[in-house]
Amino acid sequence: MPTLKEARAARLLTVRGLAERAGVAFSTVHLIETGRSVPRFGVIEKLSLALGVEPAEVEEFAAAIEAAGQGKAVAA
Repeated sequence: MPTLKEARAARLLTVRGLAERAGVAFSTVHLIETGRSVPRFGVIEKLSLALGVEPAEVEEFAAAIEAAGQGKAVAA
């Protein structure tokens, strides 16, 4: 399962390009890729759509969805 960075790079997108395509802040993508933020489901949806993947196909998204399903707090 690819990380967000790998999925983005495979589509030849920069962090800024993915952020613009998804309608999220550059810093949001950067923080998720560097492991300093866990995405909320709305952000996961936007980024997944922009990448053309299912949320469960990206490592960070799958982990965030699993954590939410277990009742763990999910940060921005």
